[in-house]
Amino acid sequence: MTLHHTPSAAEQALAQAAQQLLSQAPLKLSRDVTLTPELTQLLSEILGQLGKGQSITVLSQDQELSTQAAADVLGVSRPYLIEQLLEGRKLPYRKVGKHRRIRLSDVLTYQQHDLAERQALAREITEIGQEIDPY
Repeated sequence: MTLHHTPSAAEQALAQAAQQLLSQAPLKLSRDVTLTPELTQLLSEILGQLGKGQSITVLSQDQELSTQAAADVLGVSRPYLIEQLLEGRKLPYRKVGKHRRIRLSDVLTYQQHDLAERQALAREITEIGQEIDPY
C-alpha cells in the first residue's frame, strides 16, 4: 500500500497543531481539532493498516530510494525496474558510486501516469469489444 497526499496550507497548520498535541505525554485533548476530509482519510488508512498489524513507512517526496525500494513501491521486480524503467529512460535516477538512486516523487509520478495509461487502454479495449459484439 502506498499512501500519497500533498497537504494544503490549512492542512499543514492542522498537522503541526496535531503534532504538538501528540508530542505531549500523556496526551489530553482539551480542545476540538477539525481535520479536513483528506487528512481524516489519510489517518484512517494509516490507523486501519496499523490495526491490521501492517507496518507503515512515511517518506518525504524528495527522499531518494534504492532500486529495491523503488521496485517495492511500484510492485515490480528490481531487474524490471533497472532494465525497463531506468535504462529505458522512463524514470530519472542518479548514481552514487555504483548505486542508482531514484526520487520518491518521480516514482509516485510514474506510478500515477502508468495507472492512468492502463485505465485508458482498458477503456479502449472495452469499447472495441462492444463495437465487435455489442451483446
